[in-house]
Amino acid sequence: MSIHDPGGVFPRALGKAFADLPQAVRAAHHGATPVALHGHARARGDGGPAVMVRQLQSLPAPGVHATAVFITPLPGGGEAWSRRFGGRAFASHVHPALGDPFAFEETVGLLTFRFHASPRADGFSWNFESWRLGRLPLPTAWAPRTRARIFARDGLYRFRVLVAHPWLGVIFGYAGRLESRP
Repeated sequence: MSIHDPGGVFPRALGKAFADLPQAVRAAHHGATPVALHGHARARGDGGPAVMVRQLQSLPAPGVHATAVFITPLPGGGEAWSRRFGGRAFASHVHPALGDPFAFEETVGLLTFRFHASPRADGFSWNFESWRLGRLPLPTAWAPRTRARIFARDGLYRFRVLVAHPWLGVIFGYAGRLESRP
């Protein structure tokens, strides 16, 4: 990594603050080599239409699941993410946003969500900005409310994600801790 090539998505999005993150967080999100994290997560979500959305996205049902996250660097500074919760796999691409060195986007199927990262003493948060279907911008008022936090406690990598929609309720939420494995 250098001043001209900050490495992966999160060293770029967080700038100088990346160096101050806990070691477990930096190791998972440096973006230079593939990362494999394993542990457990507790998933939750509402019933009704939220169940259908979870099933369409291969997101986990409520409960505790063995969890693995694989982050693979891609050419151009992006990352392929694969998350496994028990028998379900959920994939996305996280990549730098065009026109703003501190913004990043996550693409899941045809939907792309734009975020900024906010550093914290124990990690960082993803702050939702906008979303689109393909190239078509979608109204922010229709967007799911997203809270995502990556942090370390007791030297372990931890995460909390909650995606809720005003009409559907909690689509999914999961929280857990993971450890790096070769």
